[in-house]
Amino acid sequence: MSNTSLTPELVKLTTELANAFAQSQKVISAKARIGLFYQNPEATDLFRKVNEYGEKLRNKHMEGMPPSDEEIATFDGLRQDVIDNAVCKGFLEARQELDELLSVVNQYLVIAIEKGCAPSDEEVAESMTQQMSCSCGGGCSGNCDECESDCSGHGHEEHECKCGHGDGECCGGHGEGHECKCGHGDGVRCVGMGGGVL
Repeated sequence: MSNTSLTPELVKLTTELANAFAQSQKVISAKARIGLFYQNPEATDLFRKVNEYGEKLRNKHMEGMPPSDEEIATFDGLRQDVIDNAVCKGFLEARQELDELLSVVNQYLVIAIEKGCAPSDEEVAESMTQQMSCSCGGGCSGNCDECESDCSGHGHEEHECKCGHGDGECCGGHGEGHECKCGHGDGVRCVGMGGGVL
């Protein structure tokens, strides 16, 4: 069954792009690290524990009961166990690499639609930098000039929390759509709430 939203020419070009991605050494390497993670019971157990505890804290917060310092410390300890595990860290980094690849391609398409022609590498890099530099609770896609809600996390040296809270704290989930960027210097994003990587 063909995708009627794409012309035959776009289907051909999209298929070529998909094949190029599938055969890319960077993608193959990332998939291999993800596969190693799922084949390693110790790594998957560590990840399960941090996600389950994070979900517990998230649910508690949503019920109006902020996690205690002890609970946050426990979560940080579990998170550190994940980061210290080479297989878990490889999994997180691989997932991040794939997410970033898809994000860059999407940015090329978005800018091309806006401009009416393919953007330059510099234009895409500038757009990506702008998005990363702004953490907004209102989904402004990095453009704070168009953000209808208060931005939070600007200039915070240790932590940016993309959940609409301006306190710079990230206890492991502030509700739906929570994204977290932690400045712990570990090179990976938070493992988090809802059974996945945030």
